[in-house]
Amino acid sequence: MLLPPAGPLRIYATLSFFDSLARGVMLAGGVLFFTRVVGLGAVEVGTGLSVATLVGLMAALPAGLIGDRIGHRRLLITLSLVRAALLGSYLLVDSFPAFLLVVSLAGLAESAVDPVRQAYLGSLTTPENRVATLAYNRVVHNVGATLGTPALGAALVIGSTSAFRALIAGGALCVLCVGIIAVRLPDTRAGQAPPRVAGVLRDRPFLSLALLNGLLILHGELLEIAVPLWVTGHTHAPAWTAPALLLVNVALAIAFQMRAGRGVKDAGSAARAMQRGGIAVLACSLAFATTGSLPSALALTVLFGAVALLTAAELLQSAGAWGLSYELAPHSRLGEYQGAWSVGTQLGRSSGPLLITLALTGLGGMGWVILGVGYATAASLAGPLTRHATRTRPHTTAAEAPDTAPGSATSTPTPTATATATATAGK
Repeated sequence: MLLPPAGPLRIYATLSFFDSLARGVMLAGGVLFFTRVVGLGAVEVGTGLSVATLVGLMAALPAGLIGDRIGHRRLLITLSLVRAALLGSYLLVDSFPAFLLVVSLAGLAESAVDPVRQAYLGSLTTPENRVATLAYNRVVHNVGATLGTPALGAALVIGSTSAFRALIAGGALCVLCVGIIAVRLPDTRAGQAPPRVAGVLRDRPFLSLALLNGLLILHGELLEIAVPLWVTGHTHAPAWTAPALLLVNVALAIAFQMRAGRGVKDAGSAARAMQRGGIAVLACSLAFATTGSLPSALALTVLFGAVALLTAAELLQSAGAWGLSYELAPHSRLGEYQGAWSVGTQLGRSSGPLLITLALTGLGGMGWVILGVGYATAASLAGPLTRHATRTRPHTTAAEAPDTAPGSATSTPTPTATATATATAGK
């Protein structure tokens, strides 16, 4: 894995590392902190986190719009400082109402920062190196999240209140480092779009793809929820199989993310990557469906093969999502469009756990088949939806035609508009 060239992209990769390290520590560490140290019940914690996810939906699009107005780097620094303060305030929580308030505010900040980061990175890159840069940062994210696991393990081994408090403080410190590192980045001011109500809300072709991506992001829930539930409750595989499968996923993602992104050059190739990911999920699901009746050794072999297919789907879907979310967005409105894309992702993630749990709990192996067929069918829509979205791009960039929203009645369709707008924006 080669380093990005010295300069902003390498600094941004360092920022990504600290951000992913914090998220890796806080993902499970936060739950354990609130149950073991604060003394909240599991249902209370689950309720609070669900509320935080729903509240966070309100922040993504406004944050993207604000970033386009004042500059993404400036907002990234501000949000990083706010996130660090909110994570640090976990240490002050002593009741359920306080917990609900803090995690809801943290959910708003977490949801707001994602489109701002993506928009800023888009302003640092060109169409030629964008997907490769995003793939590299995804690798860095996986490495950072994985390195956060030993810190959580150490807190569990020590088992003291001080150990878990140190874990939370460490996560907040990592987020503070994100803000400090962002100060070293250039202020690209790629946005400066004229003030107006979010034009992306009138861009129905783009919104359709954002919602579709929200469905396709469910491969993450299949890995994190469906696989452990299925392996431990429906197969004869050894008890260590579930965590081993998760480690295999991380290792394969780190090894092959860059390669998966190389084939995505434009919106059409991005859509094809998503469609291939759908086929991989279907094959994976059919493999999982057979493991319930297999003897231990054979089930183990099939399970590892199925997770390899699921990882391939993850890599293809993420590369396709990057290609579409940038190629179809006006350069001067990257924050606004990334915010809308992020809302689609969050909607998918909020509905995924219930959908997957119901399918596997009530239907067993047939649930895997239904999930796989449904996923592949949804992925097959990426091609026609992308072709429609490409035809509805305007002739000019948003900076040249600020009052025309792509996909609106006043925009003039053209098959080559995406390439023209992207080339102009990248100069």
